[in-house]
Amino acid sequence: MRKPNLFRVRNDFTLYGLKDQLDQINCRLNHKDTRRVDSDEYRRPSTGSNGSIQFTHTKLRNEKDVGTMFSIFGQYNTKGPIELEISLVRSFEDI
Repeated sequence: MRKPNLFRVRNDFTLYGLKDQLDQINCRLNHKDTRRVDSDEYRRPSTGSNGSIQFTHTKLRNEKDVGTMFSIFGQYNTKGPIELEISLVRSFEDI
C-alpha cells in the first residue's frame, strides 16, 4: 500500500479551486505527469445507530458538496485529515 500524500487546503475553496490545488500538488509530486484531476470523493463520517463512526465515499460534485465536506469534518473530527480519493485523467492532446 502506498503512503498517502498529506497536504493542507484552505476551507474556503470552491470545487474548481480544490481541483486546481490538487493538480498543482500532483505536478509537484510527479513532475512528468500531465494528468489532471477528473473527479474526487471523500470519506464522509457519520454516526451509526450503535454510536460508532462509519464512513461512506461521497463524490464532490459542486460548491455545496465542498462546503458540506468541511462542515461535517468540523463536526466529527477534531484532529486528523480529510481523506480524499482522486481520479486523474490525461487529456487527448497529451496521448
